[in-house]
Amino acid sequence: MSLAGGTRRLSNDAAPGTRGEESWTPASAVIPPELRKYLDSFDRLNPLQSKALPVVLSTAGHVMVVAPTSSGKTLIGEAAALRSIVSDGKPAVWLLPARALAAEVAEIARRWSAHGIRTVELTGETNMSSDAVRQAQLWVATTEKFEALYRRASLKDVIGRIGCLIIDEVHLVGDAARGATLESLIARLRVAEGGTRIVALSATVSNAEELAGWFHADLVRSAWRPTSLTTQTIPYDAPTQGKREDYEAAKDDVVLPLLRRLVGEHLGSSSARAVEGAPASAVVFCGSKAGVVRTAARAAGVPYRGVDLETVVDSCFRRGVGIHFRDAPQAGRALEAFRARDLRVLVATSGLSTGVNTPAKFVVIRDLELGMTPLEVSQAQQMFGRAGRAGQEDEGFGFLLVPRTEEADWNARLGDGYTATSRLTGQLGDAILAEILLGSVVDRASARAWFAQTLAFAQNRARVDLDGVIDTLVQRGFASEVDGRLTPTEVGLLTSRLMIDVDSAAEMRRMIAELPIPANADEAEELVVQTIATAVASLRDRPVNERTYADYVGRLLARWSPRVIARAADRFGAQVCMAAAQIALRAPGRMRENPPPGVSMAEFRRAVEDMPRYLAWVAALGYADAATWAPAVAGDLARRLTWWHLSPHPERGSGRLLWMLERTLEPHRHRSALPDLWRRARAAGFSSPDAVNARPRGVDVNADGFADIVQARADLHLDPLVDLALSYRTSSAHARVTALSSTGSSRATTTIRPALGPIDLALPPRSGGRVAVDVFLYTRDGDVGYDNLVADIAEPADAADARSPIDEAVPLLDDLPQVRAVLHHPRGVRRLFQGERRHLRESVRPLIAADPRLAAVAIALAEHHADPEAAIVALRTNLRALLRESSRTELRSPHAVLRSREASEAEVQVTLAALLASLQFDVGIAISEGHPLAVARANEQWVLAGPRHAQPGAIEAFIPPVLPRKIETVSAPVVSGTSAAAEPRCGWLKEFAR
Repeated sequence: MSLAGGTRRLSNDAAPGTRGEESWTPASAVIPPELRKYLDSFDRLNPLQSKALPVVLSTAGHVMVVAPTSSGKTLIGEAAALRSIVSDGKPAVWLLPARALAAEVAEIARRWSAHGIRTVELTGETNMSSDAVRQAQLWVATTEKFEALYRRASLKDVIGRIGCLIIDEVHLVGDAARGATLESLIARLRVAEGGTRIVALSATVSNAEELAGWFHADLVRSAWRPTSLTTQTIPYDAPTQGKREDYEAAKDDVVLPLLRRLVGEHLGSSSARAVEGAPASAVVFCGSKAGVVRTAARAAGVPYRGVDLETVVDSCFRRGVGIHFRDAPQAGRALEAFRARDLRVLVATSGLSTGVNTPAKFVVIRDLELGMTPLEVSQAQQMFGRAGRAGQEDEGFGFLLVPRTEEADWNARLGDGYTATSRLTGQLGDAILAEILLGSVVDRASARAWFAQTLAFAQNRARVDLDGVIDTLVQRGFASEVDGRLTPTEVGLLTSRLMIDVDSAAEMRRMIAELPIPANADEAEELVVQTIATAVASLRDRPVNERTYADYVGRLLARWSPRVIARAADRFGAQVCMAAAQIALRAPGRMRENPPPGVSMAEFRRAVEDMPRYLAWVAALGYADAATWAPAVAGDLARRLTWWHLSPHPERGSGRLLWMLERTLEPHRHRSALPDLWRRARAAGFSSPDAVNARPRGVDVNADGFADIVQARADLHLDPLVDLALSYRTSSAHARVTALSSTGSSRATTTIRPALGPIDLALPPRSGGRVAVDVFLYTRDGDVGYDNLVADIAEPADAADARSPIDEAVPLLDDLPQVRAVLHHPRGVRRLFQGERRHLRESVRPLIAADPRLAAVAIALAEHHADPEAAIVALRTNLRALLRESSRTELRSPHAVLRSREASEAEVQVTLAALLASLQFDVGIAISEGHPLAVARANEQWVLAGPRHAQPGAIEAFIPPVLPRKIETVSAPVVSGTSAAAEPRCGWLKEFAR
């Protein structure tokens, strides 16, 4: 194989420089005197820095600097930050795409501390209090962490004072994972038109002028690079068919000879390490961890199938080949040995490609997929950029393996370069909700003004249905619209601040509402974990090899409730998360065991790290959204999974104690101080916060702060029931109390917030006799209390004495908004549903979407039933009693129908579906003989919610477009001749709220 054949320079690296671009400049001629003491390690500025720094240091507007990798852009960011902090007296923020990069930049900036500049590093692995952030002059942060801080209400004043925002790798605005967040941030600053200046740094990108023009930045471009970088595609003959092993072997047959040609035939021998005078070193990028292990082992000539990972890593290391990926054993050792040139080959995943300096002369990209995602040109360029780094090698070479049939296409793509394209429209609901939270969007007009500042709009004047996106946010309960003004609901605020996508949040909320009451505490934990693992896209779609992991995961879940396992049967990613929770919660020692061949415990550790944020969201529903048992369990799980590694191991119910201990420490001290605080608390015999009344030593809160924590505890004491008035005592008025009452044959829920007085229990009409009540207390600060009681109540002597569901619902109707959406057909509604379906589906879907404004009416008509089937039956019965029959030929909105108190049969069905949706049912519309029929999911099955006739004709799916062929009409739950005893349904919750 000839390394010269087919080579070419990357177009931007080979482009001729403009006049003056190749000149070096004394630093003193460009850097102002007041900044030189911070940048005293630079005597001369390279050609890029000589060209860019005068612009960055003198202009008042935004600046975008585009240059190849390893050209010295970091100094430009330093100068921009220092100008803001020192010269302008305003704090600066430096955004980077990865934790490793943020750590490197933060380390550079810390040398400024000797001159009084305070720096904070903000990544997923660090946490800071608002006070610590407020006092800092430079924030070094990942984009996601900064956006999360931006959404924190307590930092709003600080955000407004930022003088300069340095965005490293701004071309990642086109990245599928993080691009939408970055684009939203830039658009927000454009709308604000405040004093925040953007200095954007970018690798070579083909549409640099378009990006700079988007946010009105002066563009500085340079093709200068201190070393040359030459790239080459290496074609191979991929099998046209066969097993995966055949495809992998075809790449092995090319990669292994290439590596030996590049670094020497000694590769894989016991003398491969630190060979004096040996050829330069190489990094091989693979698309998966399995690919890394396979390639490294084949290069080193050691076995890997059926061998535990640590043994493979050690064997490869001894033969001069390092393995590097997140959570790989001794990954840090491998990287340091490679940097010290003790290893000649480092095999890694793409995580090493972002901002990590290595002495590699050669880079080989083995795979065209990263996990399950196709390789982007920008990612290939980033990987190639690890070769020939300044100060490490004089030149670099990059090789990309491509199937022979794709060689021409990849040569063209690399020649054209990377084009940054907006990714915003796919996450528009999340973005608009964030802007509503932050006040950038206050109504539909300002939403359009904000969108006009986005890259999506700039690139193609994208026609998106902003009104439809806002309608969906309102209908799902994430935002409210009153007199045209948009504000976030409590659930919307919670969703946006925790950076949870609205689709996952809506699905979690729906699934939580449908959960059955667990039989015991074990099943309660399992149901909550399964719910978030199935509802959240990033959890259920984890890219895990099912064939490799299935047996091990199955063994871990062998003792889980069968009905929980059945709920996740077709989601293997969810099952992996469930298995990870099983280890962390119930068998933490297994996390340190050697798993079966091919299975990595790092996969389970990552799943454990990913789940607490979503569990915390569910936990917060207790205060925000009148839920019963699930938030209490989720809060306990969230903290126990966060701190699963503590000793002694946090057992069930420890979440409340951990809640208190966390609040006594500043956030940045949690990792360092909480383990000792926990150990001391457990050694002193504390298992809950209720008996901790003295401030522990070594905490950060003062006496008054500790007293506030004590006051915020969820203490709950119930008084005897008087008629249906439930009195309780609690020291925390900032709380929600929710009661689940049960007569044995039926259940109902009632809630009150703030917790300032008795709560009137709801029971199904004509209920009497013995009643059991489960009472849940959720404080605003995140603690939970639980208690229960059983009492006898008298049945109403006369039916007239009992308040009917209609009586409860009617006063609520006038409060409904006047929504005038109308669908009509000149020949009636039946013709409407017999016509063209696609357009009609788009028109009907908003009518049946979840709208929290209908919830109070729905609860009343459903007679407060907690049982899904009983709620549907009661709701359909009372709805028909509420509405007079009408022969209208149009189809009005459910709001208009309820306000008028009359409806056609078609309107009854659509209104029934809408009311059920407001109760978090998954609903739809089927069609039978041209008539719409409301359908809903109850107990994991689709049912007809309320057809006029018990046996309608043939049923056709409409919304959703696929439904079971046979759908039964829901019936009232069968009550046996001897009613079940009225007993508390959630007594096991005392294991969590002890």
